Amino acid sequence: MSFKELVKNRRSIKKYETDSHVDDEAVKEAIELAAYAPNHGMREPWRVIWVKKDRIAEYAALFGEHSFKNDADKRQKHIDTVSKLGGILIIAGPIDRRQKQHLEDVLAVGGYMQTLSLALFDMGIGSCIKSPGSMFDPGLNEALNIKDNESIHGFVYLTDLPDDIEDKPRKNLNLLTEF
Repeated sequence: MSFKELVKNRRSIKKYETDSHVDDEAVKEAIELAAYAPNHGMREPWRVIWVKKDRIAEYAALFGEHSFKNDADKRQKHIDTVSKLGGILIIAGPIDRRQKQHLEDVLAVGGYMQTLSLALFDMGIGSCIKSPGSMFDPGLNEALNIKDNESIHGFVYLTDLPDDIEDKPRKNLNLLTEF
């Protein structure tokens, strides 16, 4: 697939109706390939925590415990849904208190995560980036070994690609203005 086709055809896969399995070697290759995403000053302000398929139910229970503390039904629904994933990649990185460097880090991590999504799609793996508010929960961060000087930037859900990926035309294609 050409780069142009890859960019135009990749979609976030948000339906997890069947039990998914992903190729671990392809995931590892995508993680490594995405590290070549452009980032300011070669800061590379990310690390990846990989929740593989065999640990996904355990992770789903942990996440549900911190995200749906007072709602057992929502917690169980979350566990049932997430347990169908082929894995999850948790993207974490340092928190730089300097404003300019922090912005550069956030932009670099976003570039990494988007490049990762493209690489996964190219390898036949569906993905969806998630950034729930509970990613800031101190208990969840502690359980995931997120250090005091770090933050979770997002989660990348891994799943099978459906046979029919819906075409979603872009609304904002008239981006260019001249100075």
